[in-house]
Amino acid sequence: MALALAGAAGVRKSDTNPCPFDEDMLEYYRDLLAQYDVPYEEQRLYRGPNVSYTELADALLAALGHEITAPDVVLLTYAVPDLHPLRVVSAYVNERLGGGAYSMALSEQGLRSPYTALQVADAFHRSGRCDTALLLVLEQTSLPYHDPLVHDTPLTETAAALVLRSAPGPVAGPPWTGTPAELAAVLDATDPDTVVVAGPWVEAGAAPRMVRSATGTYCTSVWLTLAEKPDLWRDNTSGILLCDVDPRTGRAHAVRLDPAPTPGEAPR
Repeated sequence: MALALAGAAGVRKSDTNPCPFDEDMLEYYRDLLAQYDVPYEEQRLYRGPNVSYTELADALLAALGHEITAPDVVLLTYAVPDLHPLRVVSAYVNERLGGGAYSMALSEQGLRSPYTALQVADAFHRSGRCDTALLLVLEQTSLPYHDPLVHDTPLTETAAALVLRSAPGPVAGPPWTGTPAELAAVLDATDPDTVVVAGPWVEAGAAPRMVRSATGTYCTSVWLTLAEKPDLWRDNTSGILLCDVDPRTGRAHAVRLDPAPTPGEAPR
């Protein structure tokens, strides 16, 4: 038995909200950034979209609908900090789905965070504590300072959710990490029936069934593509390989997912 991909949803936000902070919160940001000699740019909050991770999570739950009701594990991942630094969005999502799940957030790993989250979900599954996991990958761009990756790329407000359910079949193995050259060799040797979803920073290597994520995303890249293109995996029997290269670290990351059998379908 292994956790397999049973559902997905993607969200792109183009609307904007007013800056939500009072003077106390703005002072918090000023004091925080001053400790690290980072220039404080308050006007970025007034000009930015100001879409919080709570708002993105709500949009994902609405898009998933009845595909997810009472997960055993909720894993929230991101690379760019939330607009609201003091909110615990993973616990909020857990509460919205009944409050019975193990919930946690994984960050400070760049775009590796969702890959690590899949490893965490697999550990819960192998321990017998997880038959259904919900993975959320969130990205927002409103920050009170200039971040070259966020603002010069530029990134946009995006989010993806994956529903993973226990299904018959072999465990796909833990996420892989290596150099871009090593990833290129992996892609060149990929089985021709395997669907490859490659992030925007994968520059070398090719596979017969490769789909590339568009620019404008970082942590959400391949997960959003997977969610927006269900035809890639719904009837796929050879699995999906997701991969990207983190422009901040230069490290390549990859993981294999298998789609869950549809009701009545024989195990794969």
